Amino acid sequence: MMNINPMMMKKIFLGMMVLAAVMFKSCEIDNYEGPDASIQGTIVDQNGKAVQFEQGQGSGRIKLEETSWSENPVPLYLNIRQDGSYVNTKFFAGTYLATLVEGAFYPQEGQEIAVAGEYKHDFSIVPYLELEWVSEPALTADNKVTASFKLKRNAGPNGENMPDLMDYQLFISTTQYVGNNNFDGTRVGQPVKITNTQANDTFTITSLQPMKYATTYFVRIGARVNDTYKKYNYTTIKTVTVPNG
Repeated sequence: MMNINPMMMKKIFLGMMVLAAVMFKSCEIDNYEGPDASIQGTIVDQNGKAVQFEQGQGSGRIKLEETSWSENPVPLYLNIRQDGSYVNTKFFAGTYLATLVEGAFYPQEGQEIAVAGEYKHDFSIVPYLELEWVSEPALTADNKVTASFKLKRNAGPNGENMPDLMDYQLFISTTQYVGNNNFDGTRVGQPVKITNTQANDTFTITSLQPMKYATTYFVRIGARVNDTYKKYNYTTIKTVTVPNG
């Protein structure tokens, strides 16, 4: 049998007391309230029209800093849907500094919002570019997708300089989440470079490869400027269906 002297016994006893205190503390009931608020809205342009995005964080995201909790809060971010809407149904009520960041639009100041219950808030931004279809995307005789569009450069608020035009790209996918983060790179080419002198042109772009028979494709065009993030502004999404061969 092992002999344990009184000093060692005392250390073991104290150690057990500390362990018991830690275990008791960890078993206390968590009485913090869970997230019982929701937040949703839409990103609109200066004319109140919903802005087109990539699904997720690909072409911008919402930065939220909870100022009611800390003077130096750790930011959290919300994703944006393709149609410019966003929603989070498990949100902590509080006051936040909300800013739309890292997208194809002029930088903006953060806005203080008080989230409680079913809170709604639309963000108004000025996108660098507005893209519009000139003709519906269609199939050529050899089953390639071709489409025409034009773009408009928006002036910056508060006298900010307009960034230079950079390029545009055709995006094609078999899923609705088409964009720069989801497209078939085997059927479309590289981005096409453009300059500011072409701002009033009508552009036509055609896929490099034919599409598969009996398949529906989702199509959109993106164009971007030479700013910090180089994200795309988009057209709406159209579909092109290739019939059976």
